[in-house]
Amino acid sequence: MEYRDIGENIRKYRNRLNLTQDELADKIGVTWEMISRYERGQSSPMNQLDKLSNALRVSLGDLISDNKIENYEVPLFVKIPKNFVFKKENTTIYYSCPKWLIKLDPDVFAIELDIVSKNKYKYGDSGYIFISPNADIKDSDLVLINDNKILSIKDSKYDGEKAIGKVMMQEILL
Repeated sequence: MEYRDIGENIRKYRNRLNLTQDELADKIGVTWEMISRYERGQSSPMNQLDKLSNALRVSLGDLISDNKIENYEVPLFVKIPKNFVFKKENTTIYYSCPKWLIKLDPDVFAIELDIVSKNKYKYGDSGYIFISPNADIKDSDLVLINDNKILSIKDSKYDGEKAIGKVMMQEILL
């Protein structure tokens, strides 16, 4: 994977805030040398992306974006597949998503909100959620759950069924 684009964004957003490499390093708990390596694309900043986006006051998408408008096709599920297996061979429908989602997880897929049960985490009745089956799930994340054969969005602290994947983004249609 090419880290040069992310490094350029780190430098751009750091300079926008008038932060030195040392000041940014203090904010995320690394050395200024590591910030320099991130900015030059010589080290992977992937484990620090959340901290970097918070410290630089930008979204994760802005931080990892290569600033090109490119969309990629991902499997779209408009009904629950047999055995709740969300793989591209279980659908014939595809939907566009931003490149940054594909960079985070090439296996990301989209689900139409109509097939997800209503709960406090579902913001609308029409639209799509993008799910990463391979993402690292942290305590503050929302996840898609097979809840007794019903798809639900839950807080990752939910101690029931195993998560199908992490909710990465929701696109609401008005």
